[in-house]
This record gives sequence, C-alpha cells and structure tokens, in this order.
Amino acid sequence: MSQQFLGDAQDLAAGVVINTTTETTGPTTNPLPLPFQTGKFRVLAVCFIATGTGVTAVQLRIRRNPNAENVTVNGTVSNVITPASTVVQVNIGVVDPISDGRPCSYAVTVTQVGATGNGTFLAGSHIEAVAMSG
Repeated sequence: MSQQFLGDAQDLAAGVVINTTTETTGPTTNPLPLPFQTGKFRVLAVCFIATGTGVTAVQLRIRRNPNAENVTVNGTVSNVITPASTVVQVNIGVVDPISDGRPCSYAVTVTQVGATGNGTFLAGSHIEAVAMSG
C-alpha cells in the first residue's frame, strides 16, 4: 500500500495564448522532494481550453522538470477530439515512478491540432502532484 507524503497544486492565474499549433505550457507545480530513495508522483491536470479556428483535436502532455530534462512522462500524449472555436475541459493524469529520489516538478502542456487560429489556455486550469512511496 502506498503512503502519501506531500503534494503541490497550482492554478493558471491568467490565460495563456496558444499560438496555432505550438506546444504551450500551462500550470506548473513547484519542485517536490521524495523522502526516500525511490517513490512515485501521481500527477493530475484539469485544463480549460478555448480552441482556435480550424482545430480538430488538442494534445495534452505532462512534462517532468520542464526547466531541466523536460521529458514527457511515460510517453503520455492524450489526443482529444474537440470542435474548433469552443471552450472545452480536458483532463490528464499519470503516475511517474522515480528511482533516484530526485525532486521533481510537473507541467501540463497543450498543442492544438489543425489550428488556423490561436486558442487560449484559460485561467483556472489546474495541476497537482502528490509524492508517494513506491
């Protein structure tokens, strides 16, 4: 049975423009330490997106340590079919095992597919990460 140690949650305070099909970073957690050499993080994000014109889908990613290694966690890319020029809520979650005990922060990103116009990563989008025993 896993034991929860600590966590962080962040809201996007202001909207962020998504330039057509450019991957755009939304809310990001603060770095979280693991109390033991190994453990895992459970990461959940709730995203509110105003899609641009021409959009056929959005792709969400959870990235570990966006200011350093900046890797997509577990290769997870969530493709969600969405209509153009509308507001959608899209959620994504991952579990990320960490074998070396290093502190980690997490960010959620969005990319519009097929966009001919800008979208917006809306304020109130949210990410949370919880450190747990392995």
